[in-house]
Amino acid sequence: MEYYQEFMRHLEKEEKENSVNYIMQLISGRELDLVTLYNEILRPALYDIASNEKEQSITIGQEHIRTAIVRTIVECCYPFVIVERSLKFEPHQLNQKRVAIYCPEDEYHEIGPRMVEDFFALNGFETIFLGGNTPRENLFELMEDLQPDYVAISVSNYYNIVPAKRSIEFLRNKLSKVPKIIVGGYALENKKNVAKDMGADMYLKTFEDIQALREEENDEISL
Repeated sequence: MEYYQEFMRHLEKEEKENSVNYIMQLISGRELDLVTLYNEILRPALYDIASNEKEQSITIGQEHIRTAIVRTIVECCYPFVIVERSLKFEPHQLNQKRVAIYCPEDEYHEIGPRMVEDFFALNGFETIFLGGNTPRENLFELMEDLQPDYVAISVSNYYNIVPAKRSIEFLRNKLSKVPKIIVGGYALENKKNVAKDMGADMYLKTFEDIQALREEENDEISL
């Protein structure tokens, strides 16, 4: 995609202002919608910055700078998320289900799940983003207080699959009301029976998966 190539030219030079301005112009001018931006530009850019499967040619410092630029763009997009959601749904059509999104202990790659938060919001869910490296010992009070209907756990690094499973076991054993547990993330892609193996209720990968979940919720409400 031409937009991706132009964006990467700015990002690879660590040009924060040019990178942000370029994307904001595309979004403001409606040349790109948010889902396309996240799926076809920002997500591939993140994979290019910190892939688990290729040797990196950039320093840790460069990785952090480029990741921070992408993070800034995602946060700058939030007002557009609100506007797009308001155009899509009347207030009474918003899903009353609450989803809490976080990464397990030692998982610091939180921009992907932060984009997933916006995908849930665009589908009318109430969202709460807890961020990366969420310790298990803090989950109990958080979840008891927030009472989410869904918990979405993102795993990007293969080494953090085990902490994610422990986090799920903790939720199931400790909470008085256990939410439905969703797993996703780069480390879990292309794994068969991943939800069952993780002890989760479902595995979601795409915006369309979240859209389908909303439709299932609507079907249940209408019964």
